[in-house]
Amino acid sequence: MKKMLFLAALILSGPALFAQRITIADLGSYKKMIPLDSLVFTVQYDVSILEDTEHPDNVTKETMILRVGKDVSEYYSYTSFMADSVLRADIQSGASQQTINEHLQQYGFGVISHRIYKNYPKGQLTLLDRIAMDNYVVEEPMLKIGWTIHPDTATICGYSCQKATTHLYGRDYEAWFTADIARSDGPWKLHGLPGLILKAEDSQKHYCFIASGIEQRKGLSLIEMPETSRRKISRKELNKLHERFNADPQGYIKVNAPNVKVTVKDEMGNDIRKMSNPYNPMELN
Repeated sequence: MKKMLFLAALILSGPALFAQRITIADLGSYKKMIPLDSLVFTVQYDVSILEDTEHPDNVTKETMILRVGKDVSEYYSYTSFMADSVLRADIQSGASQQTINEHLQQYGFGVISHRIYKNYPKGQLTLLDRIAMDNYVVEEPMLKIGWTIHPDTATICGYSCQKATTHLYGRDYEAWFTADIARSDGPWKLHGLPGLILKAEDSQKHYCFIASGIEQRKGLSLIEMPETSRRKISRKELNKLHERFNADPQGYIKVNAPNVKVTVKDEMGNDIRKMSNPYNPMELN
């Protein structure tokens, strides 16, 4: 069965072309959710990513959310979070394919495709990702990050924070955590400090996370995981797949998802027959 689930467009920005991600929705993942924990509070982070190091003025922006439960936390794109809510309602109500396609066009998905669960299962980090038509899961122990805490202080999001530094996956990071929120968590895979991390960036300033809001739970809300089939692979294997996909998304989809037709157009409506995305991985080793 042939499917066309997402239409990508190219946007001209400065001297280079930057592509929206080609995302093929897994509609089956919205049928059943696995409850993992009760939500306690949510942190919103404004994330800046330098995807193309040859054009340092073109920075990609993404809003991410960290949903913190009693034991488990979930971190993923706010755009994807909103799309999930709408598509889940569509699937549960039996909406038409046309309605679903319209919502896919309207909401889209975030630039950051992965979803991270810390302390699920207990003591483990579970990362979910999707490339083309394939779902992947990476399961690894919660890494014990060797932080150095410094006396420097700053106020972020109204909270008194203290500076800490570390080296992780090939990058040097500076983070600011607040002991006023005694939860050892933070954006992405960062954790292990005596308080919540409200800001972090690598020394090259390729990746920057800064909290822009914290909201306590209102009513009953759950941290859930979509129930769908996934291929279990290693962290390094997944990073290699992202490298291949970004080098030639259309070619990758043609080989790995031949039953899917993807049309890519520029801002003038002309077909783009071959595109590539700049690739600056967060994990360098």
